Amino acid sequence: MGPARRKTKYPLRVRPSHPPGPPPAPPPNTRFASYRLLQRLAVGGMAEVFQAVEPRAAGDDRVVVVKRMLPHIAAEPGAERMFGEEARLAALVEHPNVVRVLASGSAEGQPFLALELVPGLDLSRLQRWRRTEREPLDPALALFIVTELLAGLHAVHEATDAAGAPLGIVHGDVSPSNVLLSETGDVKLADFGIAEARLRSRFPQAAAAGRTKGKLGYLSPEQVRGEASDRRSDVFAAAIVAAELLIDEPLFARGSELAILLAVRNADVRALDQKADTLPTGFVDVLRRGLARKPEDRFESAAAMRKALLSLAESPPVAMRAQLGTLIALATGGARATLPDGVEASEDEVTREPPLDDYVIVRADGTERGSITFAQLVEGLTTGELGPTDWVRIGGTPARKLGDVPELAGHLPAADAEAAASDTRSIAGGGLVDALARSAAARATGVWICRRREVRKEVYLLDGIPEFVSSNVPRELLGEFLVARGTLERSELDMALAVLPRFDGRLGDTLAALGLIEPVQLFGHISEQVKEKLLELFTWSDGEAEFHDGVEPPDRYFPLGLDPWRVLSAGIDRRLELGLEEESFALHMLDDLTRTRAAPPDGLPRDVERVLTLARTPMPLSELVQAFEGDLSRDVHRPYRAVRLALALGLVAWA
Repeated sequence: MGPARRKTKYPLRVRPSHPPGPPPAPPPNTRFASYRLLQRLAVGGMAEVFQAVEPRAAGDDRVVVVKRMLPHIAAEPGAERMFGEEARLAALVEHPNVVRVLASGSAEGQPFLALELVPGLDLSRLQRWRRTEREPLDPALALFIVTELLAGLHAVHEATDAAGAPLGIVHGDVSPSNVLLSETGDVKLADFGIAEARLRSRFPQAAAAGRTKGKLGYLSPEQVRGEASDRRSDVFAAAIVAAELLIDEPLFARGSELAILLAVRNADVRALDQKADTLPTGFVDVLRRGLARKPEDRFESAAAMRKALLSLAESPPVAMRAQLGTLIALATGGARATLPDGVEASEDEVTREPPLDDYVIVRADGTERGSITFAQLVEGLTTGELGPTDWVRIGGTPARKLGDVPELAGHLPAADAEAAASDTRSIAGGGLVDALARSAAARATGVWICRRREVRKEVYLLDGIPEFVSSNVPRELLGEFLVARGTLERSELDMALAVLPRFDGRLGDTLAALGLIEPVQLFGHISEQVKEKLLELFTWSDGEAEFHDGVEPPDRYFPLGLDPWRVLSAGIDRRLELGLEEESFALHMLDDLTRTRAAPPDGLPRDVERVLTLARTPMPLSELVQAFEGDLSRDVHRPYRAVRLALALGLVAWA
């Protein structure tokens, strides 16, 4: 009987099979509430945006931007209330670098916001125009844009209610399309996205339609990991915007959406590092701090980052404002109006037609099996039914060994190393805990090949960190995992498998490209799936494991980026929950535990450090458990988990 299903921080059901498309644009001059809608400027997964005229009793009519929620989203329970909350909070932010909310309300069942119209361009459009026209951007002007953006962002973060209580607003969508630049040189931050962030979590079908590939590159590492974010996430996004203005290319440009998210999660800023020598002195140091992977290593506020950048400024703001206005006037060429949240054409539209190729397996004895699909081929390789010495004919071409076909080779399990294993041990009695603990302490790189009867799993380590886990168990394949959790319909999986060759056999990239699962949600589910394959290993009661040094993960792997001590702690928890360590601890309750001479590795959990302190003087396990600080009622496994990890590392021993 396996362990109970664990709660996940990612929603199980990501989208309905067929989310409603956007409504057709209304005719010009359509009446809505008190406004006359002139033209629809953009439509996303949550809302549509119009240029509109607001009649006024005194003075000239005013041209504004009306953002209204799409009808099928407005019909969801709680959606209108959330939208109203965004309007209420946004109206409390008054700052020259923040787009003003002029009014809000609901009409015809659709809540809306009326926003000030900023004549000019958003930063995304300006950058595209610059590249087309080969118009360079003065670094001093880039610095001005960023410091103005940070001023508006700080105002959002510091907003208070009528009683002066902090609202704790996190913008959550700081990106070039939400930085508006006017022909008078103003820089304004638009579209808080407060309601949209909450709506995306409740109605992810709209997220799949509304979040473009370009937006993924402005998330923070903690947002990608599905963790709580605060104002420092916005600082990270602002630093991305700043870096891209200087290097004139996307900071996290990668081949696929999942690859972008991996680069963001790891804060891989190599594009900035490669051009650091050509950038203004001091600017890069500020950006690197703003782009730190850990929130605690970044600037604590937008104001702090702005202060650091202002210390580098050499040109007066008045001159920079005039220069920006001139540039925007040149870029618009007389065209007026910009708005937040424009929706751009997809960079990589995907056909849903299945490939025409068919696959025929040729066995060593000359027998053939065909015609089979690419997805069946991949499953056969993953489960071990097919191997690198089997042959395949693709679409009538001459037969080749499976291992020689690039799009298939990545799905082969790691070949057993020719050299003898450097470590072999039984998995019984928690042997994997000991194996991974020692590998983590030694910062080993290689693969643990674990076998239990017909089941085979491979745990790849990089400097002691579990980076990837493969399995030949069909139910642990990504597609089956997503279907079992209700994240994906069987028919959707079948459609994705049909076009798998178009994406080099990468199911995750296929699902994201087809729009079947929103990329950030998919990223979280893949992390959970790979981690679950690893944690299940800790529950094995028998089996063998052997370590092959220096073996690298396959090219197609999805790096986990896990803390090895957290993984080990979670694995030990699994064993404790299932009673797999109960007998061992029961036998030693009265035995003394003592500290060994082994040097502890860096970064150990605090509880393990506590065990080492207590065990300086030999102490019975029963007393050590009682000596643990804090309330153990919420986590009765806490002292046993720490002791088990210390034992695995050889830092303590039974006297």
